[in-house]
Amino acid sequence: MSTYQTRNTNRIYMMKRIISILLIFIAISCDTTPKKSNSLIEYIPRDAQVIIKINNLDKSSSSLRDNHFIKTNSQLAFIQYFKKLSILDQTHKNQGLLCFSPRGKNDFEYTYVSKFDPKLIEQDSIHKKDIKTINYDEHVIYEITTGGDNFYATRQDSILIASSSQLLIENAIRIQANPLPIDSDLEKVYNVSGTDNNLSVLINGKKLKSLHNSLLPKTTLEDLGNFSGWTSLDATIEQNAIKFDGIAVEKDSLSSTIGIFDNTIPQTNQLSKITPTGAKGFISYTYDDFLTLKNNLSRAQDRDVEDIPNQLDEVFAGISEIGLIFLEKEKVLVLNAIDGASTAEELNGEKADTYRNISIFRYSDAGIFSQVLHPLVQDFEGKFYFVKDDFVVFGSSMSALRDIIANVLNQTLLNQQGYYSSAVNGLSNEASILAVSTIKNIKEYVSTNAKEDYQKELDDVKDKGYEIGALQIIKENDFAHIHGILQKNAAKGSATSVSQAASTTLENKILNTPVLVKNHRSKGMDATIQDIDNNLYLISDKGSIFWKKQIDGEILGEIQQIDIYKNGRYQLLFNTANTLYLVDRDGNDVAPYPKKFDTPITQPLSLFDYDKSKRYRIVITQGNQVKMFNAEGDVVTGFGFKGTETDIILPPKHIRIGTKDYLLFAEKNGTLSILDRLGRPRVTVKDKVDFSQNQWYQYQDKFTSTTKDGKLIQILTDGSAVTQNLKLTGENSGMVATNKTLVTFSENKLSIKGRTIELEYGVYTKPQLFYINNKIYVTITDTQAKKVFLYDSNAELLPNFPVYGNSVISMGNMDKDPNLEFVVQGEDNSILIYQIN
Repeated sequence: MSTYQTRNTNRIYMMKRIISILLIFIAISCDTTPKKSNSLIEYIPRDAQVIIKINNLDKSSSSLRDNHFIKTNSQLAFIQYFKKLSILDQTHKNQGLLCFSPRGKNDFEYTYVSKFDPKLIEQDSIHKKDIKTINYDEHVIYEITTGGDNFYATRQDSILIASSSQLLIENAIRIQANPLPIDSDLEKVYNVSGTDNNLSVLINGKKLKSLHNSLLPKTTLEDLGNFSGWTSLDATIEQNAIKFDGIAVEKDSLSSTIGIFDNTIPQTNQLSKITPTGAKGFISYTYDDFLTLKNNLSRAQDRDVEDIPNQLDEVFAGISEIGLIFLEKEKVLVLNAIDGASTAEELNGEKADTYRNISIFRYSDAGIFSQVLHPLVQDFEGKFYFVKDDFVVFGSSMSALRDIIANVLNQTLLNQQGYYSSAVNGLSNEASILAVSTIKNIKEYVSTNAKEDYQKELDDVKDKGYEIGALQIIKENDFAHIHGILQKNAAKGSATSVSQAASTTLENKILNTPVLVKNHRSKGMDATIQDIDNNLYLISDKGSIFWKKQIDGEILGEIQQIDIYKNGRYQLLFNTANTLYLVDRDGNDVAPYPKKFDTPITQPLSLFDYDKSKRYRIVITQGNQVKMFNAEGDVVTGFGFKGTETDIILPPKHIRIGTKDYLLFAEKNGTLSILDRLGRPRVTVKDKVDFSQNQWYQYQDKFTSTTKDGKLIQILTDGSAVTQNLKLTGENSGMVATNKTLVTFSENKLSIKGRTIELEYGVYTKPQLFYINNKIYVTITDTQAKKVFLYDSNAELLPNFPVYGNSVISMGNMDKDPNLEFVVQGEDNSILIYQIN
């Protein structure tokens, strides 16, 4: 064959190949038969509201098992639900999507999507797996029962679709025959969700409200109506922390809550610098340009920007941060000013009060903040405000502002707490939104608003060591960065701070000192106080007044409590100069009380319950006469001691040493009578005693007090006396004791178990000793400097003390958490409730 022929043959061959390739390409291009996708996202139910993207099932399961919070609360129905999802036990594929779709008002069904695993549909007698088949639209649906749980599954090419609902499987089959488009926002967050993390959580922000209301049906949160578009959060599960990092994207950002911060630059969040440690939490919003923020707010409010009130535009232009602090009873609004003095001049409020040298002003247009800042600030009235440095704090009541001022001056603020610093350490210093809540508040909110079947177990959640949770949102262009953390506090030790939890202002000045009493309903404690008009108040641990009741005079001594009916319900027992009262929980007199006396009562009543059997004995002193009554108000005829030669100068005292009871009566002439239960002499004291104003105590199994000349006197059970010169001087020298702990105070020296502390000179109350939860607490108050000091049994001052106060304190556990509280007088018409954290 010639060269020309050979070349021609090759050309023809090449042309045939090109034509063949073109024909194949055209045939492929003209083929309209849809090809099945192998991407898991294609099989997500279109109504899914939450999607858990599992990148590594084995590692996810392991980290969840090791997490401290999950481990210690494994009994929760929510955690048990995931443990019992048999699809996760049956699959051998490490990657999958667990999707939750709403079914009914408050229920969800799951769909699980992964690569198909043939072993899933194999019979397994060892693990007691039972499989049935259902034919549907030329597809096979498998009903798989294992471990008491059942689910449905089908195969779509190489993809497994499993669900708790047969209906969802049928829907999946129909959708694959006629595919629906995937939400573009969902596709974005799905593609950017990490693969390095074991888990990612995808949430439809536009459905956040319905999701919240389904899980917590007893309340609704309108703020979540259009919070954001789809959100992707990569989860990091550590042994002592759960962290989320991700983004939120949206089609129409300006209609959402996050979109309000479009085209603004986040500023430093500083609200923790003025948030009390006892607050429920706070939410902080920052911006760099108010005009931009106001335009965004107008879109969120669906009205023209000109329709938003403008009288505070100049004020807000000088603000970098707007925040809400949630106190126990109400919320306050905080403006973080670039120049606090200039902002104060702009506001130009009328001075209404002064509290601890800080002026409180009245603001006339109280509702304007909600009008301008909705939906960020809702249902708020800023009637009063104060300025401290660059913070302007508004409140609907003066009491709320006083609580903030007290904590600022006491330096009991959130930013000073180690657990707060630790929690926000991994977060940015600047965020559009920073929300912080105590775990106690979250737990209370969830348990209160959950279905009744779950309230008890949620209320019993073990949260020891978990102080706060934090969520941060940083707006940038058409998406937002999101970071969240729940972390166990690594700090050790007992009391780390003290914060003012509440305050109550009375109409009149206070007459005596506040006293804590048992609340049998809450299993906590409430506070009692009397004013100069002889009104007695009962006040809750949150500072709310339950009731006030007028009585006929000043209460002598402290209010006592008895359970007259022996049914666990306690009443208040106290006396004035003429009357013995017994008042129930609701402020009503309990028959046959009140008991009137013609002869004045000269000492506070004494209450004896010898065997802790509620067979009470009430002792009334009238000069040198003594009367003993039972709980029902009847005279105890078996008590033979009727009186003394001279006036009794101290309330009668009951002391038990070993198995014997001793009743002590101190007379003006120096006689100390020590009697048995029937009023007969049990110990004859050989010498006269020069009594001080201090009570008698059991110390080292001896009857112990002090004398006027500053000696410690101890009476032995044989009647002999032992003295020790403690060099206590002055009428205000004090002494208090338990059997093993002696506390004394003289001039400016406080001695606890032999360790002496020199305080600054002042006007001090007598020391007090509290024995709570097997711990000794010693307290003393300087009423001149208005400072309360609290020490432990080693004479160490507790952290963050002294705090503001103007009386002796009453201490106990007022609520259900493990922290102790105490109540003290503040101003001349207010009481303060502090919590030791």
